[in-house]
Amino acid sequence: MNWGRFMFRLLLACSAGAVEAFFFENFLQDLPYTYPTGIQLEDGAAYDYVVVGAGAAGAAAASRLALKGFDVMLIEAGGDPSFLSTIPMASLGLLGSSLDWQYKTIPNNISCLSSIGEQCRFSRGKSLGGTTAINHMLYIRGNRYDYDRMNISGWTWKDLEPYFLRYEGLQILDQYPASSRKYHNSNGTMKLEYFDDPRNPWHMRTVEGLKQLNIPYNKDLNGEYQIGVTKVAGYVYKGERMSTARGYLARNDVKKNLKVAKNAFCTEVVIDDDNIARGVTVVQNLQKVTIYARIEIILSAGAIGTPQILMQSGVGPADHLQEMGISVRSNLPVGNDMSDHQLPVVIVKVDHGGIVDSLVGLTSKAPQVLQYLASRSGPLASNSLQDIVTLINTNCYDFDLRQYSGNSSRCELADMQIIQSYIDKGLVALAKPLVKQAIGFNDQVLDQIEKANENHGLIVFSPMVLQPYSRGTVRLASIDPLQPPAIFANYLGDERDVEQMVKSITFLEHLMKTQIFKKHKASILHLNLPGCPAYKCGRVEYWRCYARHMTYSGYHAVGTCALTRVVDEQLRVYGVKNLRVADLSVLKNIIRGNTASVSIAIGERIVDFLTEEDNP
Repeated sequence: MNWGRFMFRLLLACSAGAVEAFFFENFLQDLPYTYPTGIQLEDGAAYDYVVVGAGAAGAAAASRLALKGFDVMLIEAGGDPSFLSTIPMASLGLLGSSLDWQYKTIPNNISCLSSIGEQCRFSRGKSLGGTTAINHMLYIRGNRYDYDRMNISGWTWKDLEPYFLRYEGLQILDQYPASSRKYHNSNGTMKLEYFDDPRNPWHMRTVEGLKQLNIPYNKDLNGEYQIGVTKVAGYVYKGERMSTARGYLARNDVKKNLKVAKNAFCTEVVIDDDNIARGVTVVQNLQKVTIYARIEIILSAGAIGTPQILMQSGVGPADHLQEMGISVRSNLPVGNDMSDHQLPVVIVKVDHGGIVDSLVGLTSKAPQVLQYLASRSGPLASNSLQDIVTLINTNCYDFDLRQYSGNSSRCELADMQIIQSYIDKGLVALAKPLVKQAIGFNDQVLDQIEKANENHGLIVFSPMVLQPYSRGTVRLASIDPLQPPAIFANYLGDERDVEQMVKSITFLEHLMKTQIFKKHKASILHLNLPGCPAYKCGRVEYWRCYARHMTYSGYHAVGTCALTRVVDEQLRVYGVKNLRVADLSVLKNIIRGNTASVSIAIGERIVDFLTEEDNP
């Protein structure tokens, strides 16, 4: 084998966004599990339950209903996740791939100004497992207050905790403090472990630098306290991604009972004259069919897909539906109040690099590939620096003393989450088109990043605004249901989010001045951005402008079919019988963490709503 060529292609696949089934092309690998066999839908067929969307919540809900003996049809617009999806290190390479819906947003002219077309990236998974098949696999449930503050019966932390624990299969509980035991379960279907060692010295240097700012090390951000820096557990098991496709749908007892239609796009819900949901229309293999539900329909197509389907079905804002020529079945604020984590992408130059200086150097990666293929271990079983996660309340950080002081109850509520990734020296030049595909910045920015990467490794810091004020909308862009919806993300629409980003960047500036970062000549890259003042001419104004250029999404959108506004406490759509929603669109508020965790819990929760004996 030509190892130079092999390693070059692997590097592009795992570090820069290639989406080909790389390993299938080089090694025929059999996974230790298989996904359900897809079926061809027949027009007029009926099932007890029809679940639309096989993502985090949909896979959970459909699987649990099937295990209870119901005849369930799960409809998924995508197919099986690729083998590349199973490799933890390859997560960055899945954005912009065939497993990604690749939604485009409507520019608001005040955010994402350096993204291609000034359109914010809006990635969502399109396969069995949904976004759990392409995300960074981090397991952070948010603060208990995030659920209590919704003030909705049945949706407090006390109500939801059993559903987190039902699916959680934490394999490393013995490595957690004793105080964590009551917050976790080791036996759930979604296995969770630590990622393997990436063998990157910045993995622990980052922790050391944060400790120098008095950020506490917290072994368990899902335990007694949710503040600090840690190496976080993730949806990974035995060196492979644990998507809901693997955790739920690949189970033998589920495959025996559950029916799954793949590459099947739901276009609308069939609602009769009595406003009872009877079935759904689906396009599969260019054929349009209608299938029916004897009991109920559950929409689990996500914060974008679900409102689109509802509006196409006549459920949504009456004025918008009438404008589109759609008969109104139920006048509801569908698609309103979308909230998403936002962040400024901050590039830091460091002296550690040079691992990939040439095609000859690439051959040194060969043992890592062989190790992964043989034992699912080593750097490819890691997710680089991304499992080092920091949660803090910036109001409890003294910007003058450069020290964190979490000495009040408000400090327990984080407003910033930091994750980071690493780019080897010289990588951007080797794979610029693929880097562009993965991150979506325009050539002016990419050229500057490439120049900085010539002689430096780069750490990409992502300080997320956990409680944003800005709100966006989802609307129909066309009467054609096969066309993507109009997404107005409206990031930074509220100036307070810009100010929060400036605070987070200032915190990163202080991190660069810690002993460990100074030792390795770390410095933030001051990009030359059109319309922005030079950094030396006005630091704060520069960062405000920078934040509007380098805006990015955390891919955690919620709220477009919110509880008590579009659905009731049992997730039933107001005004339409036999129709429910189970996905992140139902959350009234965004959580202080990674949303896959609560999405799965919602899928678990709805099953009890559907099967409780006293359910009216």
